[in-house]
Amino acid sequence: MAYKHGTSKNKSHSNCLILVSICVLFVSAVGYGQVTPFQKSVLDSIEANEFNLSVAFAFNVSHDGSSSLTTGTDIGMLYSTRRSNYQLTQSSYFNRLENYSASNRFAALLSGSILSQDTVGGRIVEKSWYPEPFLYYLFDANRGINYRWQLGINAVHAFKPTKIIRIKIGAGLLFEKENWQMIKPEQLTEIPSLTEDQQKYIFDTVGISKSGKLYRDNVRANIYANLMCSFTRNIGLNAFVDVQMPFVPPYHDLPQNEVFPVVTKRYPRITLNMQLTFNIWRKLNFITAFSLQNDKGQIPLYVPNLVYNINEGLQYSL
Repeated sequence: MAYKHGTSKNKSHSNCLILVSICVLFVSAVGYGQVTPFQKSVLDSIEANEFNLSVAFAFNVSHDGSSSLTTGTDIGMLYSTRRSNYQLTQSSYFNRLENYSASNRFAALLSGSILSQDTVGGRIVEKSWYPEPFLYYLFDANRGINYRWQLGINAVHAFKPTKIIRIKIGAGLLFEKENWQMIKPEQLTEIPSLTEDQQKYIFDTVGISKSGKLYRDNVRANIYANLMCSFTRNIGLNAFVDVQMPFVPPYHDLPQNEVFPVVTKRYPRITLNMQLTFNIWRKLNFITAFSLQNDKGQIPLYVPNLVYNINEGLQYSL
């Protein structure tokens, strides 16, 4: 499961790592996830200068305003030093629906558990409190998100793990920068049919660009909880829930308009991710993953508030 430096397996593991890394780079180049893909057993036995890699391929059933069947990839990288952990996770979904093929979602999260560990009797032990800075990126064509960047930091409390359960909670702040596709490209040709006052409201008052895009910045309070459970040696559950509350509404101080009804209240963005893992052969796992997000403060009018995804696939861990 882990790559240990200074062992006799370095050469074979290095060759395997190079091969898998090439696959990772290919998938990332052609290709939403905040829950770690690594199992409780990995985090319980972490060592200094250790590298872990997880690659998963799955079929996905989703509801993003319309139902669709897609394929998805999930990749996780975890590197641990004597004092800190650094993790990179990436998720992407592809679909083919009504003769339209697109990479409809790509997400990546880079986070660090800084000074989160101590060495006790030659064994690494996780501290109770530590800072966790993170950088998150999301592209989601189905929901009109050209990009969403989040830069933030959480204060994390990790409960002492047992043989069965590992729990941690975090709270902090994040800065969010978004680019929304407010008007679909195929609908831009309909703009001239609107009245002059309506066009002035859309472009001048709301601030939508001529290409149909709207840029928004915000600061959000963030709180999350992560639970990992090992039911048996071969069955594990990883659950993550996150609540992000904006400091200002999406359309702050914007007047209501019948043509363009805007959201003038602050609503939390609630995200839930769950992954059930069954070990079927050595480092090969069968996974069932479920993710859900409710965001009543969505900016485009045509975007659903509630979206969810169900994945079934295989995961290989190194």
